[in-house]
Amino acid sequence: MWLLSQRFLGRVVVCKCSFSTRPQFEVRKALIVSKMTRYELEKFRNPQFDKTDNENNVRRGFDLDEIKKYYDVHKSYESYVVNTLNAFGIETRIVNRTNYNKLDLEWCDAVFPVGGDGTFLLAASFVPDTKKPVIGFNSDPSRSEGHLCLPKKYSKNLSPALEKLREGKLKWRMRTRIRITLKGMDATKLPKQLHNQQMLMPEFRFCNELEGESKAENEYRLPYLALNEVFIGEYLSARVSYFELKLSELPLTKVKSSGLCISTGTGSTSWHLSMNRITKLSVEQILKLLNVPGSNANVENLVKDFNNSLIFSPEEKRLGYTVRDLISAGVWPHPPGLPSRGFSENIEVHSKCIDAGLVIDGGISYPFNDGTKATVEVHSEDALRTVVLNED
Repeated sequence: MWLLSQRFLGRVVVCKCSFSTRPQFEVRKALIVSKMTRYELEKFRNPQFDKTDNENNVRRGFDLDEIKKYYDVHKSYESYVVNTLNAFGIETRIVNRTNYNKLDLEWCDAVFPVGGDGTFLLAASFVPDTKKPVIGFNSDPSRSEGHLCLPKKYSKNLSPALEKLREGKLKWRMRTRIRITLKGMDATKLPKQLHNQQMLMPEFRFCNELEGESKAENEYRLPYLALNEVFIGEYLSARVSYFELKLSELPLTKVKSSGLCISTGTGSTSWHLSMNRITKLSVEQILKLLNVPGSNANVENLVKDFNNSLIFSPEEKRLGYTVRDLISAGVWPHPPGLPSRGFSENIEVHSKCIDAGLVIDGGISYPFNDGTKATVEVHSEDALRTVVLNED
């Protein structure tokens, strides 16, 4: 089923004076960060769940045979990745979200997430700088988009991809990431690892793995860099989120909304796009109000063009922001004039919230309540090194 090749990755020599030179890429030790399947998650929470608790599984709507099938599919693919990398002379080590730590990162030359975009984000969360490349393999293209992974055509035939890596037939893509510094009452409080909450783990594993940088009293640079987005808002979604927002070229503005999403170009295809995309129904209603006739094809093209315009480059140094459900009535926002969506070089947020969180890539959540300020910015040295393979 899987195609293997008995070749080896070697050193690619770089001559910096030529535009035709190829990037240097050498891997001797590969860290595989493997997706945690639903079957493994349930076994982690209850080792006997598939043996002694069938009645409860039925009540919860589990199809045990189905989740075991997808577990087997993933493990088969994981073995294929290991065998292929070994065939190229590369030593491998496998971890998942329960045992991934910074010592694994120090051991390897490159990180290979095996799963989908969620696994890629997990793998990237431990990489602190531009030195270690992160290269994702989509383990189940039929059920996962894997936007951050290599193209789907390589999923069942990794050898051509590894050949291109070996020969330097690639371009580095330095994906912008977001640096966050907290100041104030909640600045030094421990975060919650949201996946650990899902697994009902009593401790927050990541909190003990990475250490941030204390700049001054009650000021703390977070150890995690956001690859997709940072979301700030009340934990209870029905409660209004109240904060003061300072963009690069606008005055400090008091805002009430359903939260603030700050996105990179990488994240612009994710939540940022979902929040801001326009629907065919909305365009049709606008054209009707304007008494402008429009064919079905023209409406669909307009929708497509607008939604595509929301996406920006993963290497873009500006941050895209969206104030979700901005209250624009009476005295809000104050002063008036704040666009609900746009770009900024850096962003400051002063919390006036009651029980809010600052969430990094949907996985790490820091308390962010009244009296706490977040500075959100971009630095070149924080970028994530990924690859784009040259296509023949």
